[in-house]
Amino acid sequence: MKIIISGNKKALLKNITENIDTHYADSLATILISKKEGSIKLITGKPPLCSHCVFTLDTSSTHVKDAQFSIDGSFAKQLPCYFSENEDIELSVNTLSSSATSIELIHKDTKSNENALRRCECVDVYEAHLTYLKESSQRPTSTASKAAIERVIFESTETMPFEFLEMNVDKQHFKIQRNGDVEEVQFPDNLKLPVSLVLTEGITRKLDNLCKATEGDEIEVAQQGELLTFKTPETTITYSLAGVEEFFAKKPLKFIKEQHVIVSFYTFKMEVRHCLTEYKTIKKADSALLYLSDNKAAITFITPPYEFIQPITITKTCSKTKNSESLYRFSPKVLLGINIGDLTQAKSTRLDILKYENGERKLGVYFSLENKLPHRTISIEKDESQLPIVLALLEELDQNQADTKTQSTKQELQKDLFADVMEECDDY
Repeated sequence: MKIIISGNKKALLKNITENIDTHYADSLATILISKKEGSIKLITGKPPLCSHCVFTLDTSSTHVKDAQFSIDGSFAKQLPCYFSENEDIELSVNTLSSSATSIELIHKDTKSNENALRRCECVDVYEAHLTYLKESSQRPTSTASKAAIERVIFESTETMPFEFLEMNVDKQHFKIQRNGDVEEVQFPDNLKLPVSLVLTEGITRKLDNLCKATEGDEIEVAQQGELLTFKTPETTITYSLAGVEEFFAKKPLKFIKEQHVIVSFYTFKMEVRHCLTEYKTIKKADSALLYLSDNKAAITFITPPYEFIQPITITKTCSKTKNSESLYRFSPKVLLGINIGDLTQAKSTRLDILKYENGERKLGVYFSLENKLPHRTISIEKDESQLPIVLALLEELDQNQADTKTQSTKQELQKDLFADVMEECDDY
């Protein structure tokens, strides 16, 4: 029989076949063909980490009949590679009596303009795949809109790198594990999820591919222990969350707030973006300094041949020690990853210097002034080796502004005197 699947389903096929681990010698993929439904179902992976997808057969398929069999996993994994972009996926299944004996395809090599015949023997259906299929259909799930899952992917991507990321609906916070340490940050105010969710970086990327490939508007989610399953109208994929129980048991690192300021995040980010965009040397160095005192804040770049300093107006400040001056080094590229649109009060944003119990410092950026947890944190380290230079730059800037103000005042006085003289002349 000739099985034809529309070329626009290639992304779905790739999502399923990439789940095949060819390190196992007995890695198999299972194919179920239904004449009545006009469909072909592909099941891959080793239980319980399996995936399956249903493809509607193109009407040009011929001699279709019911069949179920398994094939070598390595051959199945290569299927998306044997067809060019938007080329229909055409497979021939050879049968003897009621059993499939082999499956083959013609591989059109666009580089050599030569065609290759690729054939693989069929074996008895892998029963464990059928068991997975049955259990998967009975697994209770929660349903989320595709738009909500896409927002989950966006937030997860913004938070990378991480080992685990929990989105806790009840507590309205993210719990993030990096390098074995755990921290908590505030949920975005407009993020609405029907169910709590735990992701890894790898799952996030695969979930993104799943969203792009599906034509459905909803995605079902099921988490059972260390297994996480997503279902779309076409596809079901189960991922491993190995180590998640240890993650759940970990307590977030405690921290103290060394300093607290309220500034315009617009001004902060605008200066950082300007320097990274216009100066390749600064962008390559990826190092900026944040100066904080009781009544002043400034962004500084000391990257030869440049010395830049931009004061930022503080509307409120709080420090553990009075009359203190501190200098912190951070990655400007990472800071630019914080989206201003996520902050409800970007012109008056709360920034905290957080010192964790492991000695690490982070800059906490808050959604609003009232939130107890930061929205985003970026690594920051105390580095006062450049403090004398920064203080000198500030003093020079202050003196320059004072001179400018004095000169402006003199000019205004001269204008007033000239106006008075002209007025007396007019009277005369």
